[in-house]
Amino acid sequence: MISKSDYAECLLKVKNHPEFAGLNQRDLDELVDQTIIKEYHRGQVLFDQGDPRNNFYLIISGIVKSLHYDENGDEKLYFYIRENKTFPFIGLFSGDTYNYSAETMSEVKIAIMPMKLFEKLLKKNSDMMVSVIQEMGQIINTTEIQLRKMVTTSAKRRVESAIEALGQQLGEKQPDGTILIPYPMTLIELSKISGTTRETTSQMVSELVSEQKILYGKKHFRILMNE
Repeated sequence: MISKSDYAECLLKVKNHPEFAGLNQRDLDELVDQTIIKEYHRGQVLFDQGDPRNNFYLIISGIVKSLHYDENGDEKLYFYIRENKTFPFIGLFSGDTYNYSAETMSEVKIAIMPMKLFEKLLKKNSDMMVSVIQEMGQIINTTEIQLRKMVTTSAKRRVESAIEALGQQLGEKQPDGTILIPYPMTLIELSKISGTTRETTSQMVSELVSEQKILYGKKHFRILMNE
């Protein structure tokens, strides 16, 4: 249960989010008035692929995993969304359903706003539109790089590329120059991202640790290798 003071603080974060900076006071008030704040535990589904595309989200704290299912029902194309980021952008002004599923990877606090309202405000505000286009461009660029690196028959390279992608999406640069992924990541999760078995992933991670390219302990990765 979110306290009143915490709820108010979350709404203030929505008001001050850079994506909404260009809104006039009336539009900003309308957005905040129709926004609700919710808390989710790890492993809860925000929406499934194919569900009606009703809401737009801003992560106040925590991490969300997006994943797309192919025609065989297999999980494909993972992307991780960290705090202070908004989603989904795919389908804006055109799609009636979500193109992927979204699942929490940690305890998450999230702001939920009506998609139709977000799209209405987006049409009215050019600065907001530019911000969204820039964010979409970054997502496309990151996804293209990830796909390019993952197209290889080398299991070790796929695991290595998956860790690099996690570093780009979630990593925090440390004073010593290493990149810490500050969220727990199991080897099973990494095996899904890299398209390898859990056993192969474990072996490849051990090799990367031995080569002093990464550190892995208590389900946390630290990247030592140069990108």
